[in-house]
Amino acid sequence: MSIWAIADIHASRTDPATGRPAKPMDVFGDRWQDHVERLAAAWDALVQPEDTVIIAGDTDWALHLHEAAETLRRIDSWKGLKILVRGNHDYWWSSKATNKVRKSLPPSLVLLHNNALQVEGYNICGAKGSPVPGGIDWTDENAKLLNRELQRLLISLEARNPDLPTLVVLHFPPFYPSHPDSPYRVALESHSVSACVYGHLHGDATRTGPSGVFGGIRYYLVSADAVDFRPVLIVPSAHTR
Repeated sequence: MSIWAIADIHASRTDPATGRPAKPMDVFGDRWQDHVERLAAAWDALVQPEDTVIIAGDTDWALHLHEAAETLRRIDSWKGLKILVRGNHDYWWSSKATNKVRKSLPPSLVLLHNNALQVEGYNICGAKGSPVPGGIDWTDENAKLLNRELQRLLISLEARNPDLPTLVVLHFPPFYPSHPDSPYRVALESHSVSACVYGHLHGDATRTGPSGVFGGIRYYLVSADAVDFRPVLIVPSAHTR
């Protein structure tokens, strides 16, 4: 029973007029051609039914929940338990509508929002996160969002089982090595987190986020295009550790 992670699936419902995605991603380059089909094939080859897969935000472009239903049903048909975190483009899932989203989800999908989950002997904690100083999308106006998302992360960390190791999921990078001071990094290190997965970064920006071990925590960038549209193994099965 393994734990995998992927972020930034950026799927969209099928446009009945064209039979193609309503928002095709290949406008961002050939690497996005048929990306959901490629991800589905890799998922089927790698993930086992008893595994868990973390989806770290930006799951679907939809503006409304009913428009995301096709993607959510498709992901439900893929193997494993799926844990979803909000991304900055998940407009179909507003924080105020979290309970409505939870009640509407297919059986194998669960939300990580102001809570903690326990799977495979690990706490799974997290939040959407926010831009942080050093990132290309940081502005002073982000300070309020940073504080709000930091509080959500702390709520999640406080809800965990203290006897289990902790894996944190964010959509945004928690810090940048070029600007290592970040409230998220302080929170992770002060709570003795084992690992952190995140997405959000694409193209040349993928080289700017943390990857590897910093402050005793291992960081994984799992944006779909950065990992060739293949789920990343974070925690191997106990049988192979």
